Amino acid sequence: MKLKIGLGMLKGKNKYETLENWLISLIVLGAVLFGAGVGMSALNTKGISTITAMLGIFVSFIFTVVLVFVWVAKDIFGQ
Repeated sequence: MKLKIGLGMLKGKNKYETLENWLISLIVLGAVLFGAGVGMSALNTKGISTITAMLGIFVSFIFTVVLVFVWVAKDIFGQ
């Protein structure tokens, strides 16, 4: 059994699944950015911590919306 490590893990059965995997990874990245921003805001409530938290939420929101559109396209255009 061959173990896939790295970007090969994001490859799906078709283009829709591959795109879904990438988008889910980017949503997780946004959540990590948000968590880092909130964690840093415990030390300082201004500056980079606030920007990091807002950027993380923005990234998560945008890629969640794109993921919903991919699911709709998948249902409309089929596999």
